[in-house]
Amino acid sequence: MDFTDYLIQNFNAEADHRMALICRVMMALMSLVIVLNLMGIFKIGAMLYPAVLFSIAVMFIPTILYDFLHVSSKLARYFTLTLMVLMSGVLYAFLSYHVIIMLVFPVAVSCLYCDRTSVLYTTVLSLPVMVASHLAAFALKVVPDEPLVTLKGVLLYGVLPRAIELIAISVICLSVTSKLQRLISTLIQKNNELYGEQQTIVNALAEMVESRSKETGHHIKRVAAYTHVLCMALELPPEECWKVSVASMLHDVGKLEVPKRILQKPARLTPEEFDRIKTHSGCGYDLLKNSPGEIMQIAAVIAQQHHERFDGTGYQLGLKGDQIDLYAACVSIADVFDALVSKRCYKEAWSPEDARAEILSQAGRQFNPALTALFDQHFDEFLAVMQRYPDS
Repeated sequence: MDFTDYLIQNFNAEADHRMALICRVMMALMSLVIVLNLMGIFKIGAMLYPAVLFSIAVMFIPTILYDFLHVSSKLARYFTLTLMVLMSGVLYAFLSYHVIIMLVFPVAVSCLYCDRTSVLYTTVLSLPVMVASHLAAFALKVVPDEPLVTLKGVLLYGVLPRAIELIAISVICLSVTSKLQRLISTLIQKNNELYGEQQTIVNALAEMVESRSKETGHHIKRVAAYTHVLCMALELPPEECWKVSVASMLHDVGKLEVPKRILQKPARLTPEEFDRIKTHSGCGYDLLKNSPGEIMQIAAVIAQQHHERFDGTGYQLGLKGDQIDLYAACVSIADVFDALVSKRCYKEAWSPEDARAEILSQAGRQFNPALTALFDQHFDEFLAVMQRYPDS
């Protein structure tokens, strides 16, 4: 399963929140500058206040977009970077060398996205804004010192050095960004390879369990798909939904430790045999608990807890309510529903509607009520899974 787009989107969203945090820190520092000026420690002049107040307003916009409105898009990011560039230009036009380092601030923060295009865009936009801000400072007579009191002086000793410095900083940012971009791509590739390897192992183990217990042909595929439906209904991230659905395929791995004569018995089990069957949840956990990888660890908990009941009368642990792992509770509904609608050597298949009624009747007793409600709301998707993976 390839989650490259999702992982990059999630990375950019985190970068958005970092951008908002950095801008809030800058807001605090600019407020400190105003306080120090009012106290007479700084003596910058009256132009300080409109320029800094404008900058504080601009720097609050990322917080509004990313933290309050939860906007996360390329357009929003470029809009924010554009505002940062314009803000740095305004600051220099009014305050000149007092805020000269702010001219490279937009280029520096564009590195947060580890995207060369963002750095190039910010650099290209910063150059003309920097020139314009120097000319504006000259027109406003903000810098009375030689040699910046003449247009030639502004161009040769103001614009030209700043342009060279900005390009130098941009080259450094591009180099760092390129290296990080390659590193992220490698990590995502390794992550996808690891997921593929874990899924291969899970498929092999699940097929062993299925053949040993003579379950219906597509039982584990349906349980995985039902589990995915419930996870999506819970609005879990797509990557998490996939992990849980794959892990659910090992819910009965502990049956490898149960004798075949019990698993394949075509009649009602004796109390002793049923007690032996119950041990498969603990056996499954023991088999998987030391396995490497997040999927295998999720599978271990699912194997251990998928027969726990919401009222505390489950197989072995006596867990109840929210003590039961949420993923295991999802698999519990998926497993029971599939068992009810499937023909087994000891029973006929129930109709989907009868199975639905049974699941709903067990809300608050066997099953988590919230998950049972989601099962009911997404029942059509359960039926679609049944049609997608019919038994021969």
